[in-house]
Amino acid sequence: MLNHIQSNGRMMAPKILAAISLAVCLALGSAASSAVAEESNIERIEVLGQINSGLLESQIDFEDSSSPDLRAQLSQLPGVSVNGNGLVSGIVQYRGLYGDRVKVKIDDIDIAGAGPNAMDSPLSHVLGTQQEVILYQGVAPVSVGAESLGGALVIRNNKPDLNTRDKWESTAALTATYFGNNDSKNVNAEVFSATDNAYISVQGQLQKAGNYESGNGDEVPSTFYDRTGLKLGAGYFTDDTAINALVGYRNTDESGTPALAMDIIYVDSLWYKLAVDREFSNDWQAKLKLYGNQNEHDMNNYELRSAPMPAMHRLNTVDSEALGFDIDFVQFGQNGQTLRSEGGWRIGASYYQQKHSSRITNPNNAMFFIHNFNDIERDLLSAYLEYDGSFNSTDKIDKPWQIGLRASEVTLNADEVGSSMAMMNPNVAALVMGFNNANREVDYQLVDIVLKTQMPLTERADITFSLGQKERAPTYSEIYSWFPLEVSAGLADGRNYIGNLNLKKESAKKADVGIQYQKAGFSVMGNVFYQKIDDYIIGTPSESSPANMITTMMGAQQALQWNNLGAQLHGLDVYASYEIDKHWQITSSAQWVNGKLTEAINSEKLPLYRVAPLSGNITVNWQYDRIDAALTLVAAAKQDEVSSLQNESPTAGYGVFNFILDYELNAAMNLSFVIENLADKSYAQHLGGVNRVANADISLGEKVPEIGRNIGVHLDVVF
Repeated sequence: MLNHIQSNGRMMAPKILAAISLAVCLALGSAASSAVAEESNIERIEVLGQINSGLLESQIDFEDSSSPDLRAQLSQLPGVSVNGNGLVSGIVQYRGLYGDRVKVKIDDIDIAGAGPNAMDSPLSHVLGTQQEVILYQGVAPVSVGAESLGGALVIRNNKPDLNTRDKWESTAALTATYFGNNDSKNVNAEVFSATDNAYISVQGQLQKAGNYESGNGDEVPSTFYDRTGLKLGAGYFTDDTAINALVGYRNTDESGTPALAMDIIYVDSLWYKLAVDREFSNDWQAKLKLYGNQNEHDMNNYELRSAPMPAMHRLNTVDSEALGFDIDFVQFGQNGQTLRSEGGWRIGASYYQQKHSSRITNPNNAMFFIHNFNDIERDLLSAYLEYDGSFNSTDKIDKPWQIGLRASEVTLNADEVGSSMAMMNPNVAALVMGFNNANREVDYQLVDIVLKTQMPLTERADITFSLGQKERAPTYSEIYSWFPLEVSAGLADGRNYIGNLNLKKESAKKADVGIQYQKAGFSVMGNVFYQKIDDYIIGTPSESSPANMITTMMGAQQALQWNNLGAQLHGLDVYASYEIDKHWQITSSAQWVNGKLTEAINSEKLPLYRVAPLSGNITVNWQYDRIDAALTLVAAAKQDEVSSLQNESPTAGYGVFNFILDYELNAAMNLSFVIENLADKSYAQHLGGVNRVANADISLGEKVPEIGRNIGVHLDVVF
């Protein structure tokens, strides 16, 4: 279970509270030097796996927060934030980069959402009460996948526990959560049956909530949600073979997105996976995986919010589908881990295909349509080599290192588009003709290179160095948005964008230095990073006369066209934990990132848009017998490094307290009592965006405030 927090707000001393967590991470070190903690089990985030791979693993429970998509829990991981366009439309941000720049895998597969504004982001596909989260810190290994320019995060169900005897035995679990502020209900049920070599699982989920109230009592519009889910899993194991299959289904019904121009009417999502792992020699394993997903999605601007005039009613019907295949050959040792002292290889190849379509209509005008994306196909073919080795010096201390190389090709194509407006508007006709007459097939060659090494500083401290190049091809919307629309993969800046068939790939040069120290119940992990991104894709003022004439006619600002400019980001993130004794523990994490363009727009080198401010959290945890209590301070400094191009305004800092009390009633039942925003503070998260819903308690263009005091209960029952 991760530390319990809820992010964001306004703060009396702008940078002090956020900086506290940085200070705590350092101060805990001196305290640990003079105290020896007794063995205990209250560690809530564990650093596991190979340090030189930058692997951070944690367990997440839904009971820790009212967040239906785990954003509050994920935001505790060092460097991780979530852009919140709606309570079920969160977009993962890592070290200032987000969206398609960060590889997020759900159930170990890539997800192709249908929503061109990421309403059905990968986080919306998380289903299950207990999740295992793997964060590949800094420069992600090439084996994690292509186009991981901004890092990689994997979220999946906890690994199944098999029985020790050849007999089917079943368990069932029911969890139920209720929070009063927004009348939110979260019910999860699971039935799990297993023998010593096979398992079957069924999981179901229901989540529903109304609009919440902010700390000053205002109703925040379009914060309601309604969704259900079902996931089936099965596995079979022999001495040398493991077969796992999974099918997940998520129905998101009417749900709001206050930072976007439309709300969700429905999203139907299906994803699946078949994985086969087989040992074919004494130290080699083959891993095969076939997977895919498909989403169907309707959104509009008139049913669930104050509607514009009938002529401006818009319904967007979109769909997507994806199919992928991975094959990996992994060299492993007797303990099942990649070989170090003798050297260990990972070799693999993959293919991933996405298809997207989108059509905009007006239910009051049967003739009106904009076919903005028509049968788009994006294909990725990739192969990699990765080697883990170790320098064995005279001091007999292993100094592990890793080198990886991945080569990929991305190809995109799109069919012709059209609009009913082309017959009466020459500007629309010009855009249609220009797009349809252009060569719409584009391709990109990507090369990823990663070098990592770890060196001991002292008996208890290590330092890691990571260097790499990571590349990303443009998304389909960055290339094929031929008509100026608010399609920006979830930027939520209110600007109209058009695509660019001549976009270049993004190429990032990355460096990361990390220090890890462990002693007597104390552990600290800190990283500083720098990355220079050539040909960073960003919207710049359009020079297309037809597009600009259309936006003028619509009463909107000048359109932005996706173009390439240089950018750089640098910063640091820290995580620390100190077990005072077997009952008390303090944990803290903090992050700071600065991102700016290195090339000017209108003679100004702007900050990057929607970047998380200096922020952190501190949790004091107490555990005794069956009681586990945690008090968390979540803090952020003001964010005044904002992009005027995207009409971004500064956000005040804040400090918010949250409390959780767990009580184990018996071996089969656990009860939790949760208070979020203990002081009922009125505050807004910078990454929450601005309100786009008219005629509400919150003004148009005002920062979307976070939830006020929210009291909840959570019950776990195992049968």
